[in-house]
Amino acid sequence: MGAVTENYVWNTIVLRHMADKLGIQPTEAQIADAIRRLPAFQSNGQYDHSRYLTTVQAELMPRGMNSSHLEDIIRDSLRLQTIRDMLGATSSPSPDELLAAYEQRFQKLEASVVRIPKDAIAKTVQITDEEVQTAFEARKENLKTPEKRSVQFAFFPLPTKEKEVAPATAEEMQKVADKADDFAAAALVPEAKLEEVATKFSVELKTTALFTRGERLEMLSNQPKVTAAAFQLTSEKPVSDTIGTEKGYFILRLLSVEESHPLPLAEAKPKLVESLKADRVRETLSLKAADVRKQVEESLKAGKSFADASQAAGYKAETLEAFSRSDTELKITDAKLIQSTASELKVGQTSTPVEGAADTLLVHVTKRLPIDPANLEKEKSNILPMLESQRTDGLLSEWVERQRAAAGLEFAQP
Repeated sequence: MGAVTENYVWNTIVLRHMADKLGIQPTEAQIADAIRRLPAFQSNGQYDHSRYLTTVQAELMPRGMNSSHLEDIIRDSLRLQTIRDMLGATSSPSPDELLAAYEQRFQKLEASVVRIPKDAIAKTVQITDEEVQTAFEARKENLKTPEKRSVQFAFFPLPTKEKEVAPATAEEMQKVADKADDFAAAALVPEAKLEEVATKFSVELKTTALFTRGERLEMLSNQPKVTAAAFQLTSEKPVSDTIGTEKGYFILRLLSVEESHPLPLAEAKPKLVESLKADRVRETLSLKAADVRKQVEESLKAGKSFADASQAAGYKAETLEAFSRSDTELKITDAKLIQSTASELKVGQTSTPVEGAADTLLVHVTKRLPIDPANLEKEKSNILPMLESQRTDGLLSEWVERQRAAAGLEFAQP
């Protein structure tokens, strides 16, 4: 059992035990209401029972689950939310916390950025045939073509109706599921011929072209779970069980397999060159950016401005208009990256090299502008809920840890 799964199991046990102890027991009506309000089961802002049935049949049942398991999850969620609400009512953020959160998101600052272009470095990097040969010898065990497969399949679509018509009933949807299961059962009988089974059920069989693992096929409704199922089939078990999706049910039969095979050097060379060059560019760019930053830092200590320090290092600093982390008006390449990086810096500080879309960046903050009290008051109503939620999450995490410790349960180590 992995650490994440183990912690989930133990935390759920602690949650249920403490909820019983505190008298927190969601009613069936509360559970039903919570399920009806789930976005996955909504159509045009209203609960859509057909969506609920589709999820149960296509997503839960293939995993050995049913509606009761969903209700258990919702019941635990309501227990957790009730305890979270109780903890959240015990304290509120201080004025200092509010101010710090406002500064992080809304305080404007003045900054400059130096861009070290990746393309300029890439043009200087050349990969020799000897390097390709060495890489090929080291990696040839993994240099293979992907396995490909082709399947024949039967598809049983779930009923669909126009918006103005009443949605498909549970009975209509169940009929489709039952027909698909009956088809699968008949197809899995030893010596059964899929063509004869398809004729008996009046179902059209279709055939895919060869495809790779993880590839999305429109013929298979672009469903990764269906293509994944094809790679579970073997010559001993060439026909799948019923595979449920939100659009309907598939039954697959393995037709052909194109085995993976080693790539010769000539075929592997383009990808090897691309990989080696990307590694070399990344390494060279990293060293170059670190050297530029060192030169800039030394010049700043000597009293130069960031612009002059950058010029001395061979690059021109780009002076930006004043901005905050939340601004949407900064219309430059890597704007969000620059904003988030700058917001973490102190005045006079230069960032470590940051990889942008096409350049490696050095961001330097020259000034933080005074807080606007009117804007602080305006944003308070947006910031407080966020702070309260963060504080409550922290309290909840601490509460769970204490309850586990009291019960003698230790968190699994990663």
